[in-house]
Amino acid sequence: MTLFGISTAEALAKLLLVHPLELEEVTFNRGKLYRSHRIRKENGKLRILHVPQGQLKLLQQKINRHILATVEPLKCAHGGVKGRSVITNAQRHVGKPLVFSVDVKDFSPSVSPQTVRAIFEALGFMGEAANLLVQATTWDGQLPQGAPTSSGIANLAMTRVDVRLEGLAARHGFDYTRYVDDLTFSGPERLKRFRGLIQRIVEEEGFGVNPDKILTMHAGMRQVVTKIVVNTKLNLAREDRNQIRQVALQNANMPRRTRTSNDSLRGQLSWLSSVNPVLGTKFRHLARVL
Repeated sequence: MTLFGISTAEALAKLLLVHPLELEEVTFNRGKLYRSHRIRKENGKLRILHVPQGQLKLLQQKINRHILATVEPLKCAHGGVKGRSVITNAQRHVGKPLVFSVDVKDFSPSVSPQTVRAIFEALGFMGEAANLLVQATTWDGQLPQGAPTSSGIANLAMTRVDVRLEGLAARHGFDYTRYVDDLTFSGPERLKRFRGLIQRIVEEEGFGVNPDKILTMHAGMRQVVTKIVVNTKLNLAREDRNQIRQVALQNANMPRRTRTSNDSLRGQLSWLSSVNPVLGTKFRHLARVL
């Protein structure tokens, strides 16, 4: 896994195409370069995003481009990977007799600065260079949700979990994918026998499983993977489709000037089209949005 052999601030700065003084200044003042936002999750709890600004954001983007993006992602990883998405994640599980999903509990807080340092050391960064990379990519003792580097580091932090679960899936004939902290398995009914082992593997590698987000979905019920229905084909849930259709009908009856500037509807139609192109096109015409 070792790709680099860098231990000094000067060598790291050269790799990232920044001046050494800028690198040290940005990491030292990083606390002033985060903006915190609180968003409410579906369960009503608050999620705190730490979004980098200015030079810190640019530095993290360079770490992404020149370091994290050089690591070949595992086939099972779909979050934060170029060319992959919630859609490619869900596609692997279409039309399966059984879909089983688990969620890693408090994922970002679980990835400590010590874990991040171990990741960069495995890539070949030591000493001062490793210290600077840890400072540039962690905040408040964890991966900051909202930072450009967090998805890539999270994928690397899950490498041992992914390798073990991919091996288990290959040996026993089922599929495994992961979208950030959302782990999904699908296959024949005998997949049920492995649910306890799957959770144990996650826990053995230092992560917790959220007991409220363990789902076993048979073919006779709605099977949902990263908010996409996968029973027979990719689709949105019926209530979501109905909601978009209702908004589309309302939009069609609005004055043309208002209709063409409805960015919210355009976003919903774009999301529907990416999951179900035929229905997306139909609703787009219904809404009179070109």
